[in-house]
This record gives sequence, C-alpha cells and structure tokens, in this order.
Amino acid sequence: MDAVVAYIDRMNTAFLDVYEPLVSTEMPDDWDAADYAAYFSGGGASLEALQADMSELQAEVDALEGVDRKMREAEQEYYSVYSNFLSHYADMMNFVGDFFALEGDTLLRRPDINDYQYIDDYYTDLNAWTQAARDGYDALDTCPTSMRSVWAGFRENIDLNDTIVEKMYQAANYGDYLRYFSAGYLSDRYDTVDSVQTDKLTTCMTEEENFLLEIATEVSDNLYDEICSYAEMDEEERESYTFRNIQSGRLSLQYEPASTIYPSLYNTYDAFLIIKGGCLSGSRNIIVEMEIPGFTQKYRQGFTLNGQEYTQIYVKPPALTGNLNLASAKNAQINVTISDQNGGVIDVQTFPVTIKSKYDFEWFTEDYGVVTKDNILCFLTPEAVAVSKLKRQAITELSDMTGGGMEAFVGYQGNAWGNNYVGTYLQSAGIMRAMYDMGVRYNMDPFSLSGSNQHILLPEDVLDQGSGLCIETALTVASALQSAGMHAFLLLPTGHAQVAVEIWDGSGRDASGTGEYFLIETTALSSRSNNNSLFVADANSILNNGVSGTDFQGPIEYLDSEEWLDYIYQNDVYVIDCGDSGMLGLTMFAN
Repeated sequence: MDAVVAYIDRMNTAFLDVYEPLVSTEMPDDWDAADYAAYFSGGGASLEALQADMSELQAEVDALEGVDRKMREAEQEYYSVYSNFLSHYADMMNFVGDFFALEGDTLLRRPDINDYQYIDDYYTDLNAWTQAARDGYDALDTCPTSMRSVWAGFRENIDLNDTIVEKMYQAANYGDYLRYFSAGYLSDRYDTVDSVQTDKLTTCMTEEENFLLEIATEVSDNLYDEICSYAEMDEEERESYTFRNIQSGRLSLQYEPASTIYPSLYNTYDAFLIIKGGCLSGSRNIIVEMEIPGFTQKYRQGFTLNGQEYTQIYVKPPALTGNLNLASAKNAQINVTISDQNGGVIDVQTFPVTIKSKYDFEWFTEDYGVVTKDNILCFLTPEAVAVSKLKRQAITELSDMTGGGMEAFVGYQGNAWGNNYVGTYLQSAGIMRAMYDMGVRYNMDPFSLSGSNQHILLPEDVLDQGSGLCIETALTVASALQSAGMHAFLLLPTGHAQVAVEIWDGSGRDASGTGEYFLIETTALSSRSNNNSLFVADANSILNNGVSGTDFQGPIEYLDSEEWLDYIYQNDVYVIDCGDSGMLGLTMFAN
C-alpha cells in the first residue's frame, strides 16, 4: 500500500514540475505568430514527454506484487485520469502551435489591396494565397474534437476568397466598379469573420483547459484522498469499501444560450444553445432534448461523452412548420433536458430568450454568427408568390409601353430590338410601373444604419401594404430582378438604399452591357417621375442615341464607369452583390 501511494506522489511531483512552469510562462506583448507557435508546440512536446515518463512509472507500479484488486483498480484509474489529461492537453497545445505556424507562414500574409498599383497583380496574388491557405488548412490534421466546429469556419472563410478573386478579375476585365467595391466589402467580411473565429478558437482553448483542470483537481484529488484513506484501513474495512471516484460517469456541463434570436437571420446562426463540458471520468451516453416552444421543433439527439474529453454540442432545432406568429417580438424560453439512455433525467434547464419579429434586422451583433451589412440579403425573396405577381403585372406594363412589342419578362434570355440596353431598361421600368400601379408608394420614414436594430418589411409585405422605406422598395425591386435571373446590386449610400442592375450577363457572344449598370431610384413611386410616357421616351432615346447620348428623365439612369466611381466615393456607398446570397448562406427564413 505504501509503495502505491509513493508511486502516486512521484507522479504528482513529475506532473507539477512540467505543468506549473508551462502555464506560468508570461507571453510578451511583442510576440509574433512564430513565437506563439514555438511556445505551444514546445508545450505539447513537454506534455507528451511527461506522459511517456508517467507510463514508465505506471509500469513500475504494475510490477508490484501483493496489491489487492480494489487498490489496483484505483491506482490504474488515477493513472488513466492523468494520462488522459496529458494526452488531451498535449493535443490542444500541438494544434494551437500548428495553427500559429500556419498563421505566420500563410494566413497573416494575405495580400492587402492597398499595397497594389494594378488590380490584376492583386487578384493573381490573392488567388495564389487562397490556394496556399487552403492547402495549409487541409494539411493541418491535429484539430481536437472540441474545436472542429469552430475550425470548420476557418475553411469556409478561406473559400470566400475564391469569390473575391473572381469579382476582382471581372472588375478588371469590364472596368466594373460595382464588382470591385463588392469584392472589397467581401474582403472586409473575411477579416471580420477571421477575427471572430480566432476569438472563438481562443475561447474554446481556454474552456477546454479549465475543463481538464477540473478533472485534474476534482477527480484526481478526490481519488488520491480515497487511495490514502484506503491504505490506512484494516482488512475488514477494505472488504466493505467501494471507491466512489472510479469510472463514476460524473458530468460537468455548462450552457451557453442565445439571449435574442432574429428570425430574419435564422440561417446565419451556428446554434441557439451550445452545451459545453463532458464526462469527468469514465464515459456516459446521454440524450439531449431542446426546444423553444412556439418557435422550433423538438430537438432530440444522442451523444457519447468520453472520459476527460471536452465536448461542445451545437444545438439548433429546425423551425416549426406552418404559419408562425412572428409579426411582433415575444418573450420565450429555451427548454433543455439531459437524460441517460434509460430515460433517467440528469439535468433540466430553462433559459429566457427574446424572439424578435420577422421584420426585425440586426445590423451589428455578436450572438452566434457574424453580422455585416451583407446580411440584409436575407430579406431578398425572389421565389415569393407576391414577387411573381409583381412580375406578371410588369409584363402588362411592358406590353403597354412597347405597344405589344414585349409580351414577356425574359431577363437576359432575349433582347429588345437587338439592343441589350433597351431590354434591361424596359424590364426595370416595367417593375417600377407595376409597383406604382399595384398601389405601392414610398414611405418617408428615415432609414438609418447608425442603430443596430431596424424594422424592415419583406417584399411581399411591401406589395400587400402598399408602402415601403427605401430599403424595402429596393429589396422588392432587387427580388423581382433576381427572380428573372438578372444581376442586381443593393447600394447603401449614407441613410439611403438603391438598386443597380447589370445590363447584360456576358455569357453569350453578345457581351455588350456586361459590367455596365442602370441605377434605379426605387423611391420614385409617383405619377410625376414614374409614368409610362417618360419611360417610353427614355427607351426610344437609348435605341436612337445610345445610353451615353440619353438624358434620362426617369428614376432609372445609366452611369458609365467613371461616373460610378465618383458616385460611390462621393456618397460613401456600401455595395452588396445580390448574387452572393447563396454563396454566403444568406437566404430568407423559411419554415
């Protein structure tokens, strides 16, 4: 018995000799990625060496004769707790070291457009960097289980650069400043997501460290006390004694619930609840059940929590089907039940949550996802029934304006009188005329990005209620253009919102109009500025004089490349490509 206790004391001493200097090391403020990589990789190597030393100590105690069964099981459990601790901690340290090495070698070397004189040099270097970053990411296979959900976000963010490169290439080829600025803002989004993901990874590392320390202190200390007490017992006491800290299956769980949920941003959330922790010793099969009554379906999923392995469970139940009462915000609750596989309840938790209305939009938030202005794309509804009705009305307007010359809304599938500019202009005018004849008028309430929360009607509600803010009418027009396969941009000058539509898509032999745009002032929903004769006059002028020779009288006008550049700079315009909605996963909430 004394030999076993002495072995455990030696193991504790060996652990503290390595661990305490490791965690007490102060990291200077001037460390770069290489310094962090060396620190964490060195720490991982030290922990692996310590684990090897402890294996030798374990072999020594295994060779002892005369140790009774209960004491043998206890000391083996004690070794297992420490061994698992060292294994998981070493894995975490090695991964973080590999991550910082990847950052220093590649990730932090992402090209900065401000360092380039020519755009083609920039997108060439960015393309090479993207491939190198992707290769480096894919080659890094040391990510612990607990961090894989966060780590996957880095890969998705790297892939965003493929779109940025493509936009920059097209911008250079077509002299297209809308694609250029859209790519620039996507690049800002990359930086934002990268920063958030790095913070999440750091938080996860800290939480896993705390969980492992909880095991090392609670489980091993309690078991150590039991072993010492057992060694002092007489034979009769030992026969009746049962160790309480061997393979107990005891859980340590923490909950991180969302405090506010915006249905409009449903698809941007990683989770509505994150369950963190695991099994302190042994393993445990659990059932997680979660729902938000009145908003989500019931979530039920089984998990196996292995001893001393930190786990993060992301829970996001699907929304209830049918008509939900989301016209106004309401207080709700997140109900969570953790059970074992036999149905025994382990833990029950309830957390308050505010469900915003489907019209509420959060411009800036830190809750389970990254929100930038691009997320307004969630309000595009090109497949809505109301948008289809708007297009049908637009066909009537087209027929009226052209004397029956255009009887269909064809998008880029055909042109009017052999002129791409006329075809796109008339279809845009048809949408504006249709909105006016359907009774939609501009709502003069101010639109501002200065606050975090905005109340925004969906296009179908704009058409139903007959009025809309500039952002609402812009979303309605953009949705109709998108539904016809046309390429639209949302433009956000200070305090305002507009739409630009590309004149042609350049996929056929006739590329005239590719990289060129009409600017649509969607708030001009009045008889004076949105009348039939005015649109017909502008269309005829385009046909006869070209867009450069047309003095546009209506709410749709042509800007050449230099005019677009001046317009964007002078009005501090944020440019959002509606075609990015699918790539970014920014689609409408649908249940």
